Order: sequence, then C-alpha cells, then structure tokens
Amino acid sequence: MVKQHRNNLFNDCELSIILENVYNSIIPQVESIPKEIFFSASETELVEKLVAQNSIKQITLREDKITMSKPALCKLTPAGKIYRPVSGQDPPDLNDGMTTQVEIPFTGDKRLLVSRPSMHYAHGGPSFTIKEDRIIKDYVSPLYSDPKSFKRHFQRNYETISKYLEWQAHDINLFAQRMRRLVISAVAIRKKRGKTIPLHLASNPGANNFASGHVNCNHANFRRQNVNPEMPIISDEDFTKAIQVLRHTGNSFERTPTILDVHNDHDLRNILVSNLNTHFSGNNGKDMFNHVGENGFEVSIANRPAIIGRCFTWRCGEGLTYTINTLIQDTLCQSCKIILTIFNRTEKNFNVLLELIRETFLQHPCMVRIENEFAKNEWHTTINTFNDIEDYHWVHLMVFNLYTTKKNEDIHLTEEERNFFAK
Repeated sequence: MVKQHRNNLFNDCELSIILENVYNSIIPQVESIPKEIFFSASETELVEKLVAQNSIKQITLREDKITMSKPALCKLTPAGKIYRPVSGQDPPDLNDGMTTQVEIPFTGDKRLLVSRPSMHYAHGGPSFTIKEDRIIKDYVSPLYSDPKSFKRHFQRNYETISKYLEWQAHDINLFAQRMRRLVISAVAIRKKRGKTIPLHLASNPGANNFASGHVNCNHANFRRQNVNPEMPIISDEDFTKAIQVLRHTGNSFERTPTILDVHNDHDLRNILVSNLNTHFSGNNGKDMFNHVGENGFEVSIANRPAIIGRCFTWRCGEGLTYTINTLIQDTLCQSCKIILTIFNRTEKNFNVLLELIRETFLQHPCMVRIENEFAKNEWHTTINTFNDIEDYHWVHLMVFNLYTTKKNEDIHLTEEERNFFAK
C-alpha cells in the first residue's frame, strides 16, 4: 500500500515524541522480563539485548540504487501538474510537458521520514511518496525545457533530505546515550532488589489499630527505588502505618496546644518517637525508631536508614528549604523514605501558612510532584536528589497547628464585634 503525504517529508510529527515514548517504555520492559530469564542472564547480556531492541535505526539512503526513468510525454494543467483524466469532466486547458520518476531506496525506521528533528525548516523537506523501502517523486516540466533541469531539481531535493537526516542523527545519537544509561540503571535496580533486607513494622500487643478507611491513599504512582546490596526497605504499607501513628499523635497535640508550650522541638520529637515505638517493635523486641540529633529520628539496620524523620517548628521558608537541602545532599539510601513534621507556633492564620509551605515545596528545584493530598496539612510528595534526577524519594509532609494566643498579645475586636457591642 502506498501512503501519499500531502505535506512535505519530515513534517508530520515530532521526532522527540517517538524517542520519548521509547525511553518511557524501558523500565516496564525490564520489569516484564520473566524472573527465571532475567536472573539467569548476566547484566551485560540483558543491557545489550534491550539496547538493541530499543535502538532507533536511522534512515540510510541507498545512493547507489537511485533510479530515474526516461522522460515521457504528458499533459500539464495550467498549474503545472500532470493531467489525469477524470470520467465525466471536460479536460481543462492543457499544455504539453515531460515527466520522469525518481526512486530512492532506503533502509531504516520509516517513521523517521515524516518526523521533524529538533532543528528543521518551517515546512519540512521536499514532497515525496513513501513506499515500503523507497521514496518516489514525479518531476515534470514544460515540453522542450532543458532536460538537465530534472537532475538539478532532484539534486536540490536530495541535499535537503540529507541535511534533515544529519539533524535527525544528532537527536538519535543523544537519545541512544540517554537510553543506554537508563537500561543499565533499570537492570541493576532489578538485579539488586533480591538482595534487600525487608523490615516489617510489627504492631505491639495492645497497640491501637488505626483504621485507614478515611484515608484516600493511592501509592500506585510511587516509583520503586533503586537499592544497593543489603539495603533495608520499608514497604509502602508499613510506612503508611507509621504515618497513621504520627497523624494521630499530631492531632492530639493540636487539641491541647497550651500544654505543649513548655516543650521545644527536641521534646516533641521524643514524644512522637515514643508513640511510634509503643506501636511498633523490631524482630528482636527492641525499639524500631531511634533518636537522631536534636530533632530527628530514623529506622535503620546495619547503619543503613530506611526511614528518616525531622521534627521542627516553622520559622521561615528559607528554614524549610535548608532542611530539605540538608536531607537530599546527604548520602541517602535510594530506598529511603522521608518524613517532615512541622509545628506551627507563631502564625495565627494557619491556612495562609499552609499555602506558603506548599509554595516553598513546589518551588524547590528538586521537587518532582505532589502525589497525594491527604488533607490541607498533609501531603505525599516525590522529590529527587541534587546528584541524580532519577533518584526519587517519598517525602511525607505533615503540618500541625500548635498556635496559641500569647498572654502579652493584644486582643482586638473585629469591626463586626465592635458594632455588636456598641448596640
């Protein structure tokens, strides 16, 4: 079947779309390889096979096979097109002309002939008809014109096509390097996943069982993390259980904020960690959650953290940014999950503060997206590190309102209240 392209070559779609679709399919391809095949093959074998399967074969014109038919007589319309009789219509004013057909055989991915490279003319290349393995064009000219005009016209077209292919080659070569890096990374991630140490947060006898029916939690989009050998992993399900304990404790703080006025960040961290250890314990019966520094906590095994937490009072946007930067500049395990618990003690308008925190988070250069909003004060986000834009981490942000009216704070009536008492 011959497909006629009314527009010029290299003008139907963006080459970048084709390349990006291939790139985005790499990780699903790696994950879909049957387990017995994947783990029996070496990383080198898997990488080379996947790279070969996903490489874009560039167009190569078979210059030695180009054919040009002998010029033949034809009738031309006033617009200079070959007249093709149509039943039932009178012929227009026709002129005598000559036509010759040129065929250019090619090899490679046929989609490239209609794809725009990142650099291109406004209207693409010359108009050709694409068949299975060759492109075809009919050249016409008035009768008795210079026969060499066919060749000159074709040479100009051929030079334009060659220029487009050079631009495409530049884009494809860059893609090939990027694609190979992703294949190597994705294969290594799956190979090493079998060497991880699963950590399970076992509930202690008598601990509260927090119902999660009210939580609209969807972690389907959370990407599996790259893990090194002997890397501890907390499952999404167990991590959610820990979040439920923190949420319950933080809500208790909000109900009695005046009692907590005497406590600093260090004290509040200790209360949170104590509650977590009340509900969960390790396989050896010891506490799972450990204190780190003045306001941090973590769950780790063999000195490798699976969860990192920070508890701090809100002071300014720069302080939040500094905390985020400090975390993602550290050498984090690539399976590590992060909890940020922020306490508001100074801002009367809690909703305004939440918008400010949200804006600060979204403007951070390593922020990827907000995956899920549990409430106005609690978000599940994805963020990457400065050193590796493909190293994603689940960052769970919780903001609790512990603001209380200070004794020395002036209390002013609203305009509505003043009018009410004036009556």
